[in-house]
Amino acid sequence: MTRLLIASFFLTLVTQAAAEAIPVKIVPGVGITRGGEPYFVNGAAGDQHLDELVATGGNSIRTWSTNGLLPILDDAQKRGLTVCVGIWLEPEASYFSYLKAEDCARQIERVRKDVLEFRDHPALLFWGIGNEAEGDGNSMAYWIQMEALAKAVKELDPAHPTFTALAGLQPLKIAGLNAHTPSLDFVGINTYGALHALRNYLAERKWTRPWVVTEYGARGFWESPRAKWGAPIEPFSGEKAKAIRKGYEAAIQLGGDCWGSYVFLWGQKQEATSTWFGIFTESGESTAIRDVMHELWKNEPPPDRAPELQNLTSDVAKQEIAADSEFTVKAEATDPDGDPLTYHWTVTPESSGRDNKNKERPTKPLTECLIKAEGPSATFHAPTKPGDYRVHLLVTDTRKRAATGNFPIKVK
Repeated sequence: MTRLLIASFFLTLVTQAAAEAIPVKIVPGVGITRGGEPYFVNGAAGDQHLDELVATGGNSIRTWSTNGLLPILDDAQKRGLTVCVGIWLEPEASYFSYLKAEDCARQIERVRKDVLEFRDHPALLFWGIGNEAEGDGNSMAYWIQMEALAKAVKELDPAHPTFTALAGLQPLKIAGLNAHTPSLDFVGINTYGALHALRNYLAERKWTRPWVVTEYGARGFWESPRAKWGAPIEPFSGEKAKAIRKGYEAAIQLGGDCWGSYVFLWGQKQEATSTWFGIFTESGESTAIRDVMHELWKNEPPPDRAPELQNLTSDVAKQEIAADSEFTVKAEATDPDGDPLTYHWTVTPESSGRDNKNKERPTKPLTECLIKAEGPSATFHAPTKPGDYRVHLLVTDTRKRAATGNFPIKVK
């Protein structure tokens, strides 16, 4: 019995020690330390494929809310990863207003509960108070509430820095932050096509506070060239990888007041298309973006590399075509490691709106459109129903690596 009691006592001590927070401290002009050691964020937005993230050289993940957070924290801790925890804030809406004291009080109380629940977890790195909830940045009431939230979080948990993630850092937002939010430790900036120019932009605006790039990637669908009927033209996966490298080297790698970054998205999601932002495919293959992150984070080439799609050609690409007409598409692709390649061809409708959780509905392949596929060449029937569609190609090798490309068509 005595031995059991002693064993239980030591088990309790170990459990308590394992549950203790690891403090993150700010070193002005240098960056941050975690547990006394210098820490630069090599992060990914999302909570999937964590083993692959560790193998690629990543050290942190980012969430946008606290829903289902405990298992995410535990999974990260097992792998030596930290978590930038997002706390979702309501945008100005019919059901919530930053001008209403009672709405703001309820929000503060909800945020306090989240902090009290998770502040001692050893995987916790930062508290992200809101993601792109600021609108155009012109609401003084929003910034006043942000300061109240930041003060409340810091009072409950001084061991982890606080920030808010903004959709770019335009002058109105800079003014709101500087005038009203001294308790925020840094700002999170979500940016895509403009990443390569971010550091110069901040210098021109005389921004002096620390920052983390909390979302970045190749150019988004809102800033891309378009077909004549408005459909965005998505870059091939290899083109995205090159753009991300350029942006990272220009804006993030230099450090200084930049404490690191979170590449978007370490997983897959439907947004404009099924491949626009995902570093992984629906079937789990990783793209060339992972190769680039491996080189940037580990300063060495990856052990195997994704295929590269050089070209995708057709007379109907980005064109209006007749219903049920026949067309052919040809691809040029290579594999840097000489692996054999498999070509997966599909036609899908364009994005079909959002569900009741405001998530974009996935598009389903129209299998009846494919007449014949012969490796890098495929013949299709156009859909019989007029509307907007997209021709997709997924090229895979034998090691769960992939290249992606597509183009829009409009059926008259």
